[in-house]
Parts: sequence; C-alpha cells; structure tokens
Amino acid sequence: MTEQEAAPLDRVRLQIPSHPRYVGFARDTVYRLALQNGLPMGAAFDLKIVTGEALTNIIKHAYEGKADKPVFIEVLMYHNYLELRFRDLGRQIPITAQHARDLSDYRERGLGVFLISQLSDYHYYDQSRKVGTELVIKKRVS
Repeated sequence: MTEQEAAPLDRVRLQIPSHPRYVGFARDTVYRLALQNGLPMGAAFDLKIVTGEALTNIIKHAYEGKADKPVFIEVLMYHNYLELRFRDLGRQIPITAQHARDLSDYRERGLGVFLISQLSDYHYYDQSRKVGTELVIKKRVS
C-alpha cells in the first residue's frame, strides 16, 4: 500500500463537551457523514448507535458524569471504509472481554461495549497514553 492510498480522502473533527445533550448532535452528524460517504443506510445507522454508546461510556465512566470535559470525535473517510475515533482525557477503565457479555444476561445497562463490538467491522481501545482512552472503529463501505 502506498502512502497516498493510506491517507484518508477526507477528515472531519469535532470537539463537544461531555454533556449528554450533545450526544444526539454527534450521532446525527456521524450518520449523515456516513451516508454522504457511501455507506448504506443500515451501516450508517450502526455507526449512529456506536457513536451514542461510545459517548455515553465516555461521559459515564471516563468523566464520571462531569458535563464540562472535552470529547474529541474524528471521522476519517477512506475508499473502502469509514473510521471513527473517540478520544477522552478522563479516567482509564480497563476494557476486558467480560464487558462484551452474553445477551442472555439481560440487564437494563451495560450493553455499550457489546454493541460497539457487534456493529463495527473492527474496533480497538488505545490506552497507551498516560491519561484518557481512544476508541477506534472501522466500518466497511459495501
């Protein structure tokens, strides 16, 4: 792969406060960007759900409900896929396989990591920095 092929075709960056009122705005923005960049409606909707789950987890866990902390969202458009990056500067919570639990263990909360893993083609959590977490998600353009 050449350097030019590896570069995104386009990039959109957002910074929102960690207030729940901005989750809908971010979800709708990601959904529209996905549709505009060739994802079918179902795949774009998957990214809308993933965005809501990622932001809710950041607000609840990394920032412990504080509504005035920065959340960084980056959408990178490539020929064959979209990549979402969610970055916080909050508390690092170890992400383990137990977070992606079996659906037969129904509880009203706690499905965020499961939904992220099921609705993305690829995802990983980067906690290599001293503070915060970055979640990277990829979804193929069919």
